[in-house]
Amino acid sequence: MGVHELRKGAWQACPHLRASACGIYARRPGSCRSFACQWLRGVLEVDGTVDPDLRPDACGVIFDYQPESPFGDVFTAWEVEPGASVRGHARDIIEGLAEHFPVMIVTPDPDGEDGMSRKRFVDPRRPRATGA
Repeated sequence: MGVHELRKGAWQACPHLRASACGIYARRPGSCRSFACQWLRGVLEVDGTVDPDLRPDACGVIFDYQPESPFGDVFTAWEVEPGASVRGHARDIIEGLAEHFPVMIVTPDPDGEDGMSRKRFVDPRRPRATGA
């Protein structure tokens, strides 16, 4: 995800990443401090257990919750791997969340500049198209 305070665009490596940890953790910017991975918070539980298959590096999507956004309470699904939001566990999570919340799916734009993305919404308030 992008970090505007560091001028880091989405899908760009953070210049402060060291081995597997943040090199500026104690003085990280506000947007990093306010981010809460929904898997780490235990929100993506299955039968009361945090499933390791739902971890972002396993399912290919990072889930974020944004209360009181301009669209209301929204879950954001950031694709880590292209197309991950429509496959396997990530698809199942998105479908479950979308029964109750709008879900914004953010994917890298292959035709855009670094950090550019495409966004689409799955919203329970909007009627879904049905197949014939």
